[in-house]
Amino acid sequence: MKLSSEIMRLIKAARLARQSAYCPYSRYPVGAAVLTESGRIFSGCNVENASYGLSICAERAAVFNAVAGRQIVIKAVCIAAISPKPCGACRQVLFEFSTRHTAIYLVDENLDTRRPRVTRGAVYKMLPAPFDPLACGLLKDKKR
Repeated sequence: MKLSSEIMRLIKAARLARQSAYCPYSRYPVGAAVLTESGRIFSGCNVENASYGLSICAERAAVFNAVAGRQIVIKAVCIAAISPKPCGACRQVLFEFSTRHTAIYLVDENLDTRRPRVTRGAVYKMLPAPFDPLACGLLKDKKR
């Protein structure tokens, strides 16, 4: 798969964020990065807590960083981990800030770390029955 320089920067940001993961309990480091509609990249890593419910996944950390930067439309997301698959909560959060065209790149760090396997998909296909804010009248002009 041929990747643009913009997507290569996104992948690099996710892989770099993975190195900052704080995961002493699971020992499962994850890095994520989102590319916003304006072209900015925001990253995040998983941060665990002894009280597991207080932990945060890399995907949500990246999205929340983007929102803090006043960027609410995600053009693409990348997740770097061994067998990367976002959990249900992360899929819902990604859906909230994505459009029908938002791409997701999964970087499998289980293989050759110099040239890991990258697969591409669509965020909207990862969550078959999302809780959609349009359905409950909370948002009127969401780009889908």
